[in-house]
Amino acid sequence: MPQTLRFHSVDMSNFLFGILSNLALMAVVLIACHVYNRLTPGTALNGARVFVALEFAALLLDTALTFLVFADAQNRYGQFCTPAAFFKRVGTYGVAVLAAFGWHYVACRRTRSRKTRTGKTLVIRTSPYSESHLPM
Repeated sequence: MPQTLRFHSVDMSNFLFGILSNLALMAVVLIACHVYNRLTPGTALNGARVFVALEFAALLLDTALTFLVFADAQNRYGQFCTPAAFFKRVGTYGVAVLAAFGWHYVACRRTRSRKTRTGKTLVIRTSPYSESHLPM
C-alpha cells in the first residue's frame, strides 16, 4: 500500500492555535487600551507595548514551566517539555509581537497621513511679533 502524504499535523495545529490565541489576546488588549484612552484624559496607553509586555511575561512563564515544571514530570508532560515544542511556542509569541508592532505602525501612519491631509491652518496676526496657527 503506498504511503499517502498527510497535510494535517498536530504540531501545525498547535502552532496555528497558538498564533490565533495570541492574536485574539492582542485584539482584546488593543481594544481595552483604546477604550481606556477614550475614557480617561491624560497620557495614553500604547496597546502594542502593553501587549508586548504581556507576551514577554508569558514567555518567561512558559520558559519556567517548560524547563522546570514539565521537565520534572516527563512521563506526564513529555510532549510539552521538549525544546522543539518550546521553540514553536516562542515562534507564536514572535509572530504575535510582530503583528502588534505592524498594527501600531499602520495605525500611526494612518493618523499621520490624516493630520497632513488636513494641513490647512488659519493664521491670525495677534501682534507684530507673534502669529496664532489654528488647524482647520
